[in-house]
Amino acid sequence: MNKIIPLSVSFLLLSISTTFCAETVCTYFYNSLSEIPHSQLIENNDGFASIWDGKKLQGCEVVYESHISLVQGQDVYKLFESFFHSPNWTINNNFIADGPGSSTLGIENKMNRCLLNWSQHAWVDEETNEQKQSNQIIIIIQCSAK
Repeated sequence: MNKIIPLSVSFLLLSISTTFCAETVCTYFYNSLSEIPHSQLIENNDGFASIWDGKKLQGCEVVYESHISLVQGQDVYKLFESFFHSPNWTINNNFIADGPGSSTLGIENKMNRCLLNWSQHAWVDEETNEQKQSNQIIIIIQCSAK
Protein backbone atom coordinates (compact mmCIF):
# COMPACT_ATOMS: atom_id res chain seq x y z
CA MET A 1 0.00 0.00 0.00
CA ASN A 2 1.40 3.40 -0.99
CA LYS A 3 1.28 6.22 1.51
CA ILE A 4 0.96 9.81 0.46
CA ILE A 5 3.19 12.21 2.35
CA PRO A 6 2.01 15.82 2.39
CA LEU A 7 4.20 18.15 0.33
CA SER A 8 5.17 20.26 3.38
CA VAL A 9 6.43 17.17 5.21
CA SER A 10 8.44 16.15 2.12
CA PHE A 11 10.20 19.54 2.06
CA LEU A 12 10.84 19.27 5.80
CA LEU A 13 12.47 15.88 5.35
CA LEU A 14 14.54 17.21 2.45
CA SER A 15 15.79 20.19 4.47
CA ILE A 16 16.64 17.99 7.45
CA SER A 17 18.64 15.58 5.29
CA THR A 18 20.63 18.34 3.53
CA THR A 19 21.36 20.12 6.80
CA PHE A 20 22.52 16.87 8.36
CA CYS A 21 24.84 16.30 5.42
CA ALA A 22 26.47 19.71 5.93
CA GLU A 23 26.88 19.01 9.66
CA THR A 24 28.59 15.70 8.89
CA VAL A 25 30.98 17.57 6.62
CA CYS A 26 31.89 19.99 9.42
CA THR A 27 32.52 17.09 11.78
CA TYR A 28 35.07 15.77 9.27
CA PHE A 29 36.90 19.12 9.20
CA TYR A 30 36.62 19.49 12.99
CA ASN A 31 38.11 16.03 13.59
CA SER A 32 40.95 16.66 11.12
CA LEU A 33 41.84 19.99 12.75
CA SER A 34 41.55 18.59 16.29
CA GLU A 35 44.68 16.53 15.62
CA ILE A 36 46.79 19.71 15.38
CA PRO A 37 47.56 21.76 18.52
CA HIS A 38 45.22 24.71 18.89
CA SER A 39 44.17 27.41 21.31
CA GLN A 40 40.53 27.19 20.21
CA LEU A 41 38.47 24.83 18.08
CA ILE A 42 34.72 25.33 17.72
CA GLU A 43 32.06 23.54 15.69
CA ASN A 44 28.82 25.49 15.31
CA ASN A 45 25.76 23.85 13.75
CA ASP A 46 23.35 26.76 14.26
CA GLY A 47 24.03 28.71 11.08
CA PHE A 48 26.53 31.50 10.47
CA ALA A 49 27.21 34.84 8.79
CA SER A 50 29.02 34.00 5.54
CA ILE A 51 32.67 35.01 5.31
CA TRP A 52 32.01 35.66 1.61
CA ASP A 53 29.17 38.18 1.73
CA GLY A 54 27.96 38.41 5.34
CA LYS A 55 24.59 36.77 4.59
CA LYS A 56 23.07 34.56 7.28
CA LEU A 57 23.14 30.93 6.10
CA GLN A 58 21.94 27.63 7.52
CA GLY A 59 24.65 25.03 7.91
CA CYS A 60 27.71 24.56 10.03
CA GLU A 61 30.98 26.30 10.76
CA VAL A 62 34.33 25.24 12.19
CA VAL A 63 36.70 27.84 13.64
CA TYR A 64 40.30 26.81 14.39
CA GLU A 65 42.73 29.16 16.12
CA SER A 66 46.34 28.48 16.98
CA HIS A 67 49.68 30.14 17.51
CA ILE A 68 52.96 29.40 15.72
CA SER A 69 54.52 28.33 19.04
CA LEU A 70 51.87 25.61 19.44
CA VAL A 71 52.29 24.09 15.97
CA GLN A 72 56.07 24.18 15.56
CA GLY A 73 57.24 21.43 13.25
CA GLN A 74 53.76 20.89 11.79
CA ASP A 75 52.61 22.20 8.44
CA VAL A 76 49.13 23.49 9.23
CA TYR A 77 48.77 25.09 5.79
CA LYS A 78 49.46 21.72 4.13
CA LEU A 79 46.50 20.20 6.03
CA PHE A 80 44.37 23.20 5.04
CA GLU A 81 45.33 22.69 1.37
CA SER A 82 44.53 18.98 1.58
CA PHE A 83 40.87 19.89 2.17
CA PHE A 84 40.78 21.38 -1.37
CA HIS A 85 41.52 17.99 -2.89
CA SER A 86 39.32 15.73 -0.78
CA PRO A 87 37.65 12.90 -2.75
CA ASN A 88 34.28 13.82 -4.31
CA TRP A 89 34.91 17.56 -3.85
CA THR A 90 35.69 20.08 -6.58
CA ILE A 91 36.97 23.63 -6.37
CA ASN A 92 34.39 26.28 -7.26
CA ASN A 93 36.31 29.05 -9.05
CA ASN A 94 33.52 31.53 -8.26
CA PHE A 95 34.61 31.48 -4.62
CA ILE A 96 38.32 32.25 -4.65
CA ALA A 97 39.95 35.25 -3.02
CA ASP A 98 43.59 35.72 -2.12
CA GLY A 99 45.35 38.56 -0.44
CA PRO A 100 48.20 39.33 1.91
CA GLY A 101 47.68 37.18 4.96
CA SER A 102 44.47 35.42 3.95
CA SER A 103 42.99 33.09 1.35
CA THR A 104 39.44 31.91 0.77
CA LEU A 105 38.44 29.03 -1.47
CA GLY A 106 35.10 27.38 -2.22
CA ILE A 107 34.71 23.62 -2.63
CA GLU A 108 31.56 21.66 -3.31
CA ASN A 109 30.15 18.19 -3.79
CA LYS A 110 26.69 17.03 -4.88
CA MET A 111 25.00 18.25 -1.68
CA ASN A 112 27.18 20.89 -0.02
CA ARG A 113 29.24 24.00 -0.60
CA CYS A 114 32.03 24.89 1.81
CA LEU A 115 34.10 28.05 2.07
CA LEU A 116 37.55 27.55 3.55
CA ASN A 117 39.41 30.59 4.86
CA TRP A 118 43.04 30.76 6.01
CA SER A 119 44.12 33.87 7.89
CA GLN A 120 47.61 34.72 9.11
CA HIS A 121 47.89 38.50 9.03
CA ALA A 122 50.85 39.81 7.01
CA TRP A 123 52.28 43.29 6.53
CA VAL A 124 55.38 45.23 5.54
CA ASP A 125 57.23 46.93 8.40
CA GLU A 126 57.47 50.60 7.41
CA GLU A 127 60.77 51.19 9.23
CA THR A 128 62.70 48.13 8.00
CA ASN A 129 60.72 47.41 4.79
CA GLU A 130 60.65 43.75 5.88
CA GLN A 131 57.71 41.46 5.37
CA LYS A 132 56.20 40.38 8.67
CA GLN A 133 53.66 37.73 9.53
CA SER A 134 51.46 37.28 12.56
CA ASN A 135 52.00 34.34 14.88
CA GLN A 136 48.24 33.73 15.04
CA ILE A 137 46.65 31.29 12.59
CA ILE A 138 42.88 31.23 12.04
CA ILE A 139 41.02 28.77 9.82
CA ILE A 140 37.29 29.20 9.24
CA ILE A 141 35.29 26.56 7.37
CA GLN A 142 31.63 27.22 6.59
CA CYS A 143 29.41 24.61 4.93
CA SER A 144 25.81 24.76 3.77
CA ALA A 145 23.55 22.78 1.50
CA LYS A 146 23.67 23.87 -2.16
